[in-house]
Amino acid sequence: MKSETRKITEGAMMCALIAVFLILDRQFAGALTSYLAWVLSIPMILYSARYEAKYAWMVFVSTLFIAFMVSTPQSVFYLFSAMLLGVVYGQGVHKKWSQSKCLFWTIGITFFSYLISMYVFAAFFGYDLVATRNEFISMIENMEIFGYKIVLFMDAKTLFHVMDITSFLLLVVMESLCVHLLSHVIFIKMKMSVDRIRLDLGFVYPKSLAVGGLVSMGLMMLMGQVEVSDTIEFILAFFYLTLFIVNFIYGMIVVRCMRSLPKWCSFLCLIVPFLWPFVMLLGIADGLMDGRIRKRGLYGQTGKF
Repeated sequence: MKSETRKITEGAMMCALIAVFLILDRQFAGALTSYLAWVLSIPMILYSARYEAKYAWMVFVSTLFIAFMVSTPQSVFYLFSAMLLGVVYGQGVHKKWSQSKCLFWTIGITFFSYLISMYVFAAFFGYDLVATRNEFISMIENMEIFGYKIVLFMDAKTLFHVMDITSFLLLVVMESLCVHLLSHVIFIKMKMSVDRIRLDLGFVYPKSLAVGGLVSMGLMMLMGQVEVSDTIEFILAFFYLTLFIVNFIYGMIVVRCMRSLPKWCSFLCLIVPFLWPFVMLLGIADGLMDGRIRKRGLYGQTGKF
């Protein structure tokens, strides 16, 4: 009986906290749910991880009823997405899912949430993609320094589409990682039984990503000399920029593993755009060499690769 009372009391407290958040959100014209809706998933994750699914869904439905009474339809959707993520992730922890499976579900729910709000029903949520696209293209084409072709070997129209999709994917991944890592830290502080996240710098980087980075870079340079359709140009530009980001991140890991370099070198490579292509090429080179540069930086010249 005492346990049942505790579950109901904690659920009621969570509903009250979310109601306060939604009331404050009304005062800020929906800005809180637009930018910080993911924060609402954290208390739901903690509650769902501690108790059975029926109690988590009960709190989920209760918070939706409160949202319908005090909030706007857009805020209700953001709350629905955050609370759904909280229930699924929390139950995953409750059922001892692996860290990768919890992160996968977090990315999946976040992806569909942003897909609906930013593309499928963009006008309902206040996004005007056509106006944003035209404004961006006009701004780039009016900058004479680029000469209508910028450093990534693509025109303004292709650049917008690539950046739009890439920023969407990065936003989904970064927000999912924030939820995942913050929840993990709180679980550890609460001394809950969860698998620890471990970083293994001795991993094997897929050589296909390094080869793909070289091929996409060559194709983008060739595309500047050959006339191709807009569809092909967009596909090549998207893959080029995606592989650029992936190989750049791996290049930063390689730089970080080179212990002979001062620590400020990693920070310099991260904040100076002029160095990004060289960091990306370092990642490609190390990938083609089966990680020899990274492993030599980690283990020294011991031959233990």
